[in-house]
Amino acid sequence: MSHHSYLIVGAGAFGASTAYHLIKEFPSAPITLIDRSSFPCPLAASYDWNKIVRADYGDPFYTQLATKAREKWKSDGLYSPFYHQSGLVNIGSDDLGTRMLDNYQSLGIETGAEIVGVGELVRRYPLLQDCDYSAVTKCYINPTSGWAEAAMALKEVVQTAVQDGVRYVEGSVAKLVFDEVGDCSGVQLQDGRLFKAARVILSTGASTPKLLADSAPERHEIQSEDRIVGAAVITATVKLTLEQAEKYKDIPVFIHRAGGIDGEILPPTPEGVLKFCRDVSFSNKRQHPELSKIISSPPTDQPNEGQKVPPQDLRDEIDRVKKDLFGKQADEMDFDQYRVCWDGITPNQDFLITAHPYCGNLYVATGGSFHGWKFLPIIGEYVVKLLKGVLEPELVRRWGWDKAKGGGAHEKLMPRRDLKNFK
Repeated sequence: MSHHSYLIVGAGAFGASTAYHLIKEFPSAPITLIDRSSFPCPLAASYDWNKIVRADYGDPFYTQLATKAREKWKSDGLYSPFYHQSGLVNIGSDDLGTRMLDNYQSLGIETGAEIVGVGELVRRYPLLQDCDYSAVTKCYINPTSGWAEAAMALKEVVQTAVQDGVRYVEGSVAKLVFDEVGDCSGVQLQDGRLFKAARVILSTGASTPKLLADSAPERHEIQSEDRIVGAAVITATVKLTLEQAEKYKDIPVFIHRAGGIDGEILPPTPEGVLKFCRDVSFSNKRQHPELSKIISSPPTDQPNEGQKVPPQDLRDEIDRVKKDLFGKQADEMDFDQYRVCWDGITPNQDFLITAHPYCGNLYVATGGSFHGWKFLPIIGEYVVKLLKGVLEPELVRRWGWDKAKGGGAHEKLMPRRDLKNFK
């Protein structure tokens, strides 16, 4: 039994999973989940046609963790209706494929993954024959990886949590509120409504730096600094004809990391939507007016945070991804929708699952770093452990507020350019 009340801000993958697992652990506890719209919120990083589900990492820790998540996607009835084991291909010019194979082998995980040459890859997947392979030296294939219907799965998790007793509130959080000793006691929405709880959990992704700055600009000790940065990538979709959907239905998740292409294709959804992503992120650095420091967060001064109308430079980049990956076949595909997808990224792409060390009753469960969504089935388990005070010491260190800066689970996605530089 829990004697605490809980308030979770943000109903993306981290917030939804936390709400789901928290109500399972404490069925009688008052738990409130807040987000900016009805669920799933279309501005969240987790809201998408589809997301990759893989355990293919160069970091053995995430290989093991993602294998646990993938098993849930395959076997748990809450998640399995949305999972598609299409296989995954990752091509590049470095040793990542070898490290991924080594991790599986050292952990004793059987996947059937292998490294093949370009000729063998094209023999297995003829539709990839027109791809630019000029800088490719290794082709990694894992038949056990795949993808999931992102928004649909997220909606089901939140709906289940609500059915189990979680209260869902639609509203935009303006700021955190604090008690007389400076501990967090709740949040105030932009419409003035006030919600209080004994424990407040921020699952606010790319918006985390701005929310902390807006809430207490005079308290420099609670600011996120470089612990989490708002960053974004450009994605685009093609609505396939029935003939095209049949043609491409068996392609794998295809990730290209060689020769500066840095893009990916996700297989068609049941609705016939083919998604492309340019895996080079960017920030949106602006000086916060009250904090007097530079922070990066989504452009809230634009309609829908500018997600639907990206600059032409970004449209050109995602168009080049389409042509580099599909060659002449790209001529039969026209993008019908673009999206700038924002996420909170940490310096080494480890998550933030921690009590805030400088603000009582405040917890942070975020920092998906463009690879966190696949952990939707399990990440809330670890947040509950944190709240109960039983999170393993290794994870307390890895996911802490002041973690070590070394390593990198998804290092290529660190932003090295800024939104203001695009035309």
